[in-house]
Formats: sequence, structure tokens, C-alpha cells
Amino acid sequence: MAFWHLIERPAAETKFIRVTSTNPSETSGTRRKPTLSSIDEFLFMTHLSLGLKQKDLAHRFSIHQSTVSRIIISWANFLYCLLGSARIWIPKKTIKAHLPPEFKDYPDTQVVIDCTELRCQTPSPLLLQSEGFSSYKSHCTFKGMLGMSPHGAVTLVSSLYAGSVSDKGIFKQSGIISLLTPDMAIMVDKGFLLDDIVPCKVYRPAFLSRRTQMPAHEIRETQSIARLRVHVERMIRRVKEHKLFDTVVPLTISGSINQLFAVACLLVNYQNRPLVSAWAKPV
Repeated sequence: MAFWHLIERPAAETKFIRVTSTNPSETSGTRRKPTLSSIDEFLFMTHLSLGLKQKDLAHRFSIHQSTVSRIIISWANFLYCLLGSARIWIPKKTIKAHLPPEFKDYPDTQVVIDCTELRCQTPSPLLLQSEGFSSYKSHCTFKGMLGMSPHGAVTLVSSLYAGSVSDKGIFKQSGIISLLTPDMAIMVDKGFLLDDIVPCKVYRPAFLSRRTQMPAHEIRETQSIARLRVHVERMIRRVKEHKLFDTVVPLTISGSINQLFAVACLLVNYQNRPLVSAWAKPV
């Protein structure tokens, strides 16, 4: 309800949100009335958070399944535009002002980055199957990239791509390179080989390569980075607490999956608890 009160006014002012019913007995000139009130149309959140099927929601709200589909698409587009219009990339000065003590050894860290994958229905064409197949998940997936500030806020959400796309490929397409400056640093996982495309420092766990053992200082640094990177994985887990992403995503919603994913990611910033209790400091 707290979130609803934040968006109630713009929702009321945005006329395209209103979904109308069609009665076969009505003539083309008849004025149609809204099927549900605005707050009932917010069943979109029930679909996203609980993963309830459209047929189930149609039964619960006593409306047609096609109406549920239109409501979900309308609200996904609306929240995608509304939440996406707020700047989430935080200036370097603000990042430093709220840097948690855990990052004292990496004070120039601007963003912690990781990729995530959503299992999706396998398409029929073999070409699409090969493009969407993820060797990591052994399944067809949608793959996206998320960025988190050191104090736990979502500051970057990429579009979703086919599961075969590399981490580096998504990084290039995300648009983050233009936001980085030489006095910044990013913290990434081993798969992000970005040193040749970014203008800033990259904190990444060390590779063993052909060595039989890593030096002690590399082991300590790898452990230190891993302890900090675990927070971006916790943030991604919050996104996936939206049960819609728990199961295999049907291809029928592939046209709006980018909006659904982006909204789920941006909603994490509206939750009333930080990733770490000690970070509960207003920004």
C-alpha cells in the first residue's frame, strides 16, 4: 500500500492504463466502462510477486483472461516508464559519502556488477534454441546484467538477451561504459574480462591460469573481493523473490519480459530494509 500511494496519482493521470471491457451486445458507438478500479488493476503486482497465472487471476477477479493479459502489459509498460524515469545511477561523490566500512580497501568502487539468467521456454526453431541455450544453466534462458552500488542500491539494469551472449557482450550493450571515468573502479566476477574496454580500474578475483598455486596476496585479495561480491548476489536473489521468475518463463510473455524484469529490479530500491542492517543509512 505504501508503494501504491506513491504511484496512485500518476496512475490516475495516465489514461492508457484504464482497461475496458467489450460486450458483444454493445454497439461500436457505446462508451465502455472500466472493468476494475485502479487499485484492482494493480493485480499486476500479484502476478509479478506471486507468479499467479493469468487464468487464476481472471477467476479471482471475475474478469476475462484476455483482460488480465491487457492489464499486466499496461502496468508493466507504465511502471517501466515511471520507475525508469528516475535516475538510479548515483554520482561518485554520493557513493563515497555513503561507502560502507567493508569497502575501505576498495574506496573507489562505483558499482558491483553481475549477470543473472531466467529460464525460459525452449523455442521450436533450432536457430533460436542455439542462440538462447545457456551452457551455465543447460537450458534456454534470458540473460541480463545488474549493477549495485557499494551500499546496496540497484544502479544499473540492462536489457535481457539470449542466454548464449557473453558477460562482456552484455556489458558493452548496457551503456555503462560511457558512465565510467578513470577515477572510478568496478567490481566484477571472473567471467568479466573488461580491462581492454573500460576506462577505469577493475577489481576481479585472480585466475589460477597455469600456475599450480596462487600467491598468498592474490588469495587474500580474491577472498576479500568474494566477501563483497556476495552482496550483489543477495540483491539478485531479492529480484528473483518475485515468483514469476521462479518457473520457466513462457514465450507468450517474451514481448514484455524486459519490462517485467526491469520493474522487478527497480522495485528492490523501494523495499524497506537494506541488504545489510549496518548499512541502514539514508541516502
